[in-house]
Amino acid sequence: MIRSLLVLLVLLSSPRAVLAAEEQAPKPSPETAPETTPADPEKADDTLEGFRTPLDALTERMIGTASKSVRFDWRKSTLGIGLIGSELLERNNFGSTRLGLLARRPFGKFMGELAISRAFTWGTDSTEKLALTPYRQYGRPSRIELDVNVGYPLAEGVVTALPGFFPATELVFSANAGFRYLFYPGAMGGMKFQDVATSLLAPRLSDHELGQLEPSRPGGMQIDPARYGLLAGISVDVYFGSGGFLSPRAMMAVPLVGVVTGTGLGLWWELSLAAGWTL
Repeated sequence: MIRSLLVLLVLLSSPRAVLAAEEQAPKPSPETAPETTPADPEKADDTLEGFRTPLDALTERMIGTASKSVRFDWRKSTLGIGLIGSELLERNNFGSTRLGLLARRPFGKFMGELAISRAFTWGTDSTEKLALTPYRQYGRPSRIELDVNVGYPLAEGVVTALPGFFPATELVFSANAGFRYLFYPGAMGGMKFQDVATSLLAPRLSDHELGQLEPSRPGGMQIDPARYGLLAGISVDVYFGSGGFLSPRAMMAVPLVGVVTGTGLGLWWELSLAAGWTL
């Protein structure tokens, strides 16, 4: 009986003891209690808002640039020097070839070139037979030629040559325009200084100069009086990684100043090959 009463008293006093213990337990202060902010699902993240661009605007602007493969950047070169040889294909039976020196330098997107050459002219079996007749062909005796050329690249890129051991090269396909000045040594002999200064700038040879060149012309030739010439054509510049270059070129005479120079050659071709080194 007594044991049953003790058990009943323990059961009745237990909830009160738990509640008392909870009331007496220390409560966390507002300063140390962690602060929690309820998430706001309606508030959007605008961190990248200033960097966003509509799709329509992106399609109308340049997003980036693509780099191109370059084996040798000729635009950053300082100076190129080399040898040049040419074969002249004029509308006559005379043989003509050229050999000279050139210097080239890039100017922005253009390649400027200055060359001085010695042109050699000789007669052939046909001209010797022509000399026995009253007929003559226009031609030019041996002379010195000064060229000023400008090239503009139309296409370029890195190419691999057919032999596997040959290194990759930079190939530049260019359009070219040139101005040519012809000087005939000995043609101004016996002229006064004032006449020499005037003749040097004249577009055609004077009668005195033509007379001085008669003994040196090949048989069957009628000397072409033009002192200036314009040329246009194409070239393929092959640049090696070390700085060497090869430049085959095909140029054609442009008779735009034919009325002024009095040339009788008309259209003619020149095939040339230059080789040198670029610094």
